[in-house]
Amino acid sequence: MAKIQLDLTHMNVAQSIPYLEKIVGKTTGNAKFIDLAADALKLDTAVKALDTANTGYETSKKTTATALLARDNAFDAASASAHALASGAMKITTDAGDLTSGGWDLASDGAPVGQLAPPANFHATTGDMTGAVDLAWDTQRGVQTHIAHYATAPTGPWTLGYVGKKSSCTIPNLPSGVEHWFRVQANGAAGASDWAGPISKRPT
Repeated sequence: MAKIQLDLTHMNVAQSIPYLEKIVGKTTGNAKFIDLAADALKLDTAVKALDTANTGYETSKKTTATALLARDNAFDAASASAHALASGAMKITTDAGDLTSGGWDLASDGAPVGQLAPPANFHATTGDMTGAVDLAWDTQRGVQTHIAHYATAPTGPWTLGYVGKKSSCTIPNLPSGVEHWFRVQANGAAGASDWAGPISKRPT
């Protein structure tokens, strides 16, 4: 019995857009999934909103906390729509050929995720509020939580700034004009990755 593998966490937002567009294109008008036309349309709408949000984010290059939140919320909405569509598809059929005809990747036998890599594309920008720095990085499959530290020197001592699953955070209340250093780590079932960073940013 075939099952759909839908795990968007191993992609960044830019990679997820064409992947979801492929699923919309192959599901829409597919006779096997005709009863899912409304759900496919919802995913299409969500992906277009995600593409618009991501384009705005990439164009601005300021990576403000508001833009990051809008992008993450759009990604979450697109992911929820994709999971709803996948659930509907598997209620109709569990045949591997039918599911792949809808553009879906199929789940493997559940091989465990190994050691995580350091978060990629780690960068820091000035936050919206005085003394704030926004951090962002790419997510990856198998992450259970991220940990971000900050310090006033590249070797520490380090202060805990963030613990959570999202691939962005804001470090608030830093002294304006003082250069700070930041690092981030991914944690999963196999343990912690190496640190990404340190990178520096001077809050305004």
